[in-house]
Amino acid sequence: MLSLLPTELHQYSVHDMLRGLAAAKQTGAMLDPISLPGLGNAISIRSARAAIIVAIKALGLRAGSRIGVPLYCCPVVFKAIKVADCQPRFLDVDPETFCLSSKNLQAKHSEIDAIIAVHMFGNLCDMPMILETMSGKPVIEDCAQSIGSRLDGRASGSFGDVSLFSFRSGKYLSVGEGAALFARNRDLRDKIFDLVAALPAPSRAEELKHIATTYIRAKLRGRVLWGSLGSLVWAIYNKKTEFAKQSPIIMGQMFRSDLAAVHKRMPQLESRIALQRAHAEYYERHLQLDYRMLCHEKPRAYYNRFMYPIVFPSTERRDAIAAFLRRQGIGTSHPYEDVIAGAKKHYGYDGDCPVAEKLLKQTLVVPGYHKLKTRDVEHIARSLNQGYLGIGEDRGLPA
Repeated sequence: MLSLLPTELHQYSVHDMLRGLAAAKQTGAMLDPISLPGLGNAISIRSARAAIIVAIKALGLRAGSRIGVPLYCCPVVFKAIKVADCQPRFLDVDPETFCLSSKNLQAKHSEIDAIIAVHMFGNLCDMPMILETMSGKPVIEDCAQSIGSRLDGRASGSFGDVSLFSFRSGKYLSVGEGAALFARNRDLRDKIFDLVAALPAPSRAEELKHIATTYIRAKLRGRVLWGSLGSLVWAIYNKKTEFAKQSPIIMGQMFRSDLAAVHKRMPQLESRIALQRAHAEYYERHLQLDYRMLCHEKPRAYYNRFMYPIVFPSTERRDAIAAFLRRQGIGTSHPYEDVIAGAKKHYGYDGDCPVAEKLLKQTLVVPGYHKLKTRDVEHIARSLNQGYLGIGEDRGLPA
């Protein structure tokens, strides 16, 4: 298929590349603060993976500390915990939010020394309950997908001891790599700054390679090439690269080119969120699916709707719908499905997160990003309805 609507938006234009090249020529301090909505200035760093390791070190967690983490999340979080000489303790998730279950945390809190609360898909964890359960133990908020989301009027990232944000390609700002660390406590913030300042800064050659790679990746993940070439490249990489070796962690300061792109795009964040929320609202009004299959915004919450997940009755039904949508020119994804086997093999997962496992096997994400045109959103909703009803009737699958 020559043209395929990708699930994620990898946005990096010629103008972004030229701006990055200009930034790469600059000299002087690398640690310019990043202003985060509802929080204030944060400390820049190369990636969210590196940010997790710095957060663990800044909190003074000892080697071997058990860090609670939801099974349903990007596996690079598990890798970062291990690189920091700690051990992941897997937690189940709430089926309505895809975020960690406060009930499961209560059952396992005695086995946990700290926690990483991952706000999945822009949805929010029950932070008041998590803080109450942890009772003073360190709490790290992983806001890689939840920038701009709010709970009780408070910004995502304002609850934990340390919070981290990602600007990687495919995220809201989509600048290449780049992340930020935020802490309200001044002493803790100073520790984080010192740890990041001690990390190596990218060389000029590394900057140029990064800019070129980011541009090429964005083209491969764009609508024109994703169906014919990009998806094939990613499939080959995932097949040939062993689970634990995917997404390598490189400790370093943020690329100047990424920092320049963050400063340029941050003022556009609220308008982007408004558009993605409008797309999610359209899906909720027009999708003829069981109400329980959709991810609804919780009371007291404001979600940025980073992604739009749908939970199907079975893996077979999900995969049939994905194939149908692809024939309609719509890309989909089922994020992190290989986490179950990978976490068992590499990180000591013992199978005690049944809800997360079910969601990993039955969830499909459809495009919902701000660059979609009205006709795209309408086409996605119409195709989902046609596929869901038609496939169930034709194949005798459960509706």
